[in-house]
Amino acid sequence: MLKILAIMGSPRKGKNNEVLLDNMLQGIQDVSQLIEIEKIYAADVGAVPCSACDACTKRLGCIKNDSINDIFEKYNSADIIILTSPIYFNSISAQLKALIDRNQAIWSSKYALKKSLINRDKKRFGYVICTAGAVDQPFGLSAVVPIMDLFFKSINTEYIGNLFVTNLDEVPVYLNEEKLKEARTAGKKLMEEYNASF
Repeated sequence: MLKILAIMGSPRKGKNNEVLLDNMLQGIQDVSQLIEIEKIYAADVGAVPCSACDACTKRLGCIKNDSINDIFEKYNSADIIILTSPIYFNSISAQLKALIDRNQAIWSSKYALKKSLINRDKKRFGYVICTAGAVDQPFGLSAVVPIMDLFFKSINTEYIGNLFVTNLDEVPVYLNEEKLKEARTAGKKLMEEYNASF
């Protein structure tokens, strides 16, 4: 069964990010019901920031007393990983960034310890949903792309697309059927591309 991990990076549940994510997941389910979807909320994970203690270069995993090692296993077992985040000051949410920064332990497992926490031979697809309240951002939403690109590379996942939606201060996404349809279509296309890759 195909496993999908959906990570909600917004601290606001039920708002623009989650509405778009749920519509994308619906599009995926329209293609196949033989899938297992797990949605986690970055704010609920409570990942503390990486403190660069360097312990992960000496022992496998992270020594901090939170659930991050369980999250690493979720990355490893997933076939498709979808991240969402609102844009705050031209970057992703602090909650999601804390989660991503903790991937230092995965990097160390691969390159310092030579005992990867991630199956490097498994095919995984990654996708990003980002939202912004303003009509135009100084750099569009492109500032998030390098962050997401490095995140997906760290977990040996192919970064295949984005859904960027702006102007949500004026019109919330749940009132924009065109964008909801776009999210569902993106979900269908993601599944089709994943299935075609084998």
